[in-house]
Amino acid sequence: MSATEVVLRTEDLGYAYQTGRFALRHLNIDLHRGEILGLLGRNGAGKTTTVRVLTTLLPPTEGTAWVLGQDVRTAGRALRARLGVVLQSESLDFVTVERNLVLYAFMWGVPRETAKARSEEMLELFELGAVRHRKPWALSGGERRRFQVARELMHDMDILFLDEPTVGLDAFSRRRILRYLRERAQGGLSIMFTTHILHEADTLCDRIAVLREGSLLALDTPEVLKKRYGGAREVRVRFERSLALPLVAEFERGLSERGVSLRTLEGGDRPGTPREEFVFRSQRVEGLLPWISGWASSRSMEISSLSVSEPTLEGAFLGMLGEGEEEEERGPGGSAPRDAARPTSPEALETATSAPGGVAPPVPTNGRFPGSPP
Repeated sequence: MSATEVVLRTEDLGYAYQTGRFALRHLNIDLHRGEILGLLGRNGAGKTTTVRVLTTLLPPTEGTAWVLGQDVRTAGRALRARLGVVLQSESLDFVTVERNLVLYAFMWGVPRETAKARSEEMLELFELGAVRHRKPWALSGGERRRFQVARELMHDMDILFLDEPTVGLDAFSRRRILRYLRERAQGGLSIMFTTHILHEADTLCDRIAVLREGSLLALDTPEVLKKRYGGAREVRVRFERSLALPLVAEFERGLSERGVSLRTLEGGDRPGTPREEFVFRSQRVEGLLPWISGWASSRSMEISSLSVSEPTLEGAFLGMLGEGEEEEERGPGGSAPRDAARPTSPEALETATSAPGGVAPPVPTNGRFPGSPP
């Protein structure tokens, strides 16, 4: 990833789907050459809207965005020819999968022989060889998604935008596609993609931007986000033999005195019974482990296993949204989560966005942007 060449930058970028109701506001992000940037957020957070604005499918209503040095408000076909985009909405043709790939490459000016060779590569990579002679509408859900991603990769581009590219795919297909995307990024392709699969984002992304209700919460590497927001780590202690009830109570009391929340404590047996395994979370593991070892030794209790899990991106994501604990997700008196009662939200925009004034925005037809080469 280049640390200097910026291929995309936004300054206070915003989009209002009606007066005073913003799906996106004050967004400040950048994307470097060869970087993979992930967009995370709950449904309605503004991820798809961000992709649509940056690919010129929606005009921003405030702020600015430059993509490959061009303002998205005035950019035309020349910019769109340098972008690739796979949205959640499907756009399928009525020729075979194989012919579809070749024609799509032709449309973007890829030479015939290159297009044929590349189509074979995509058919193999995305495991579409067995359905190459079928029409896209006759494919299964997972096959259609693989076909959509494969088709967009048929032409050369500088930036690739992917809106949940692996939704509906099995683990093997996801792994192959993510590995391929990493290889393309190493070759200089810049990638921005949205996903709800946090492990996917953790393993693939160079940096991650987290959105909430259209605003940027955090932007940093996965490691920094996990350290900063990951919160408590899980500790698992297993003794050689079950602790009698007095020792269970004593051990739990010692944990509580050292900041362990006992409501997070788990065990294989019912509460109030002897047990040999304890699972809990703590933000001060380094100081806690010596106490556990000393306590067990002073009681002549052998520890058979002691493990600590590192912070996860999921924990960081929940921590940033203030939803790390069940009590924090629910309002006073056990009310529903804060976002659940909102009467309206930008969620509808994430699936079928409309421009201001109720005019439907331009959407790729048969895989093409409006105004793209025929």
